Amino acid sequence: MKTTEFAPKILAFCCNYCAYAAADLAGVSRMQYPPNVRIVRLPCSGKVDITYLLRAFQAGVDGVFVAGCLKGGCHFVEGNLRAEKRVQLAKNMLDAIGVGGERLEMFFLSSAMAPRFVGIVSEMTERIRKLGPTPLANARKTEKLKDLTKREFLYHMLSDISLIEPKAPIPVPEGVDEFGRVEHRVARCIGCRRCEEACPEKALKSSGEFDLPAILEAFQSKEKGSTKIARSYESIAKLALRKQVRSIPLPTGLDEFSRIRYMPERCVICDKCVDICPEKAMEVVKEIDIQTIFKAVRAR
Repeated sequence: MKTTEFAPKILAFCCNYCAYAAADLAGVSRMQYPPNVRIVRLPCSGKVDITYLLRAFQAGVDGVFVAGCLKGGCHFVEGNLRAEKRVQLAKNMLDAIGVGGERLEMFFLSSAMAPRFVGIVSEMTERIRKLGPTPLANARKTEKLKDLTKREFLYHMLSDISLIEPKAPIPVPEGVDEFGRVEHRVARCIGCRRCEEACPEKALKSSGEFDLPAILEAFQSKEKGSTKIARSYESIAKLALRKQVRSIPLPTGLDEFSRIRYMPERCVICDKCVDICPEKAMEVVKEIDIQTIFKAVRAR
């Protein structure tokens, strides 16, 4: 099929008060625009979930756009701004897995801007036509398993539509607080396990292992700690003659030295582990460790 003959399938998520009203006005006014767009009406663009966007691509849609109120004019105050940040994160995800973030876009318009809506549909149609048909036409369809959380389902779906292996963590835009990763700073940890007890998603678990590789890496890079445990770790690092490649099983009763295993595919960045840690050994980093997540979900 020639590119000029390609009629892309485009899905539009439109807020009820502005974007959908503009689309309705365009129809009432008999304005002409490409007929290949299908509209999903939402109470607010802030309702858009990244799962919706990825599911659309997995279903074989060639392009997706989200349309919300003008900035400063959202009927739910900042819903459109939240949607913009989620769309940007979804674009980062699509770029990382080889689908291409340019297949997704966010627009802002008022209910009176029918010509602008027509222009958006024409713009997206032309853009997708140049990009060609979706590379996910035969993508595996992720089924929602009963034992999966919403976050795990999202990562399973992302893995299923991945065309390439991501080479680096995915950056998370500022303001998207529900995504990121938690970094366990072993130099500060005293093994109290309060973080494990506070985690509602069971994303942290004491492994019963002495994480010697992480300890050597932390302290040989000149990181310092002020606790008694940290000073013992520092001494171990100074005595080490070679790198350690695996953790050491701990005898029963030495839980304060136990490694905290972090499962990023479960984490929802609720910050409870960060808030409860007395030594500030837990820290939120604004990126998604996609390589580790893919390895975990594919092992299920």
